[in-house]
Amino acid sequence: MSEEIRRFTHLPGDRAPGPDYSGPGVEAELTGRMPEGRPAERPERPERPERRGRPGRFERFEQPERGGGSYDDLYTARASSALGKVASDDGMLDVRIKAPGELGGPGGATNPEQLLAAAYASCFHNSLTLVAGRQGVPTSDATVDTSVTLRKRGTADDYTIATDLTVRLPGVEPEAARRLVEQAHGECPYSRAFMQGAEVHVHLA
Repeated sequence: MSEEIRRFTHLPGDRAPGPDYSGPGVEAELTGRMPEGRPAERPERPERPERRGRPGRFERFEQPERGGGSYDDLYTARASSALGKVASDDGMLDVRIKAPGELGGPGGATNPEQLLAAAYASCFHNSLTLVAGRQGVPTSDATVDTSVTLRKRGTADDYTIATDLTVRLPGVEPEAARRLVEQAHGECPYSRAFMQGAEVHVHLA
């Protein structure tokens, strides 16, 4: 499907969102159980139009049910936020953080939404490569574009985020490409965290 762009809209189900902010990867990011989340109240979101029978139509993929049992920790990324910057414990990530102009900030530096968009794009791409490799489908020219939108409801401090992924698979037949993206969405730890709810612990030190 030469240079065809297929967009996949991910709408939350009836489980509470819980993004996993660990570093990107595939199997190394399956570091915790994804328990059933508690239903959460969400702002109304208009339905996106379906464009049937042509490239670029919006698809909605449901997460597959998986068996029980606990997960083993494979890797844990650690980072700290202080004095307007974030840094990982190994020094590989060390960047200034500033609010963008759209949020009344000065801009000129990255922000949490950009970091999450980059991590999600990388993780999904890794999952796509993994599932395609199992089936012998080359994906060296594949790209994944991700947007993360900060949203607010009413005048209260009621915020949430929305994500949108655009996957390009040049040279892959449309039906095969759709199947690969659906499988990648089912295996990507970030997709599963958003759709199913991640295990989250908050501590006061």
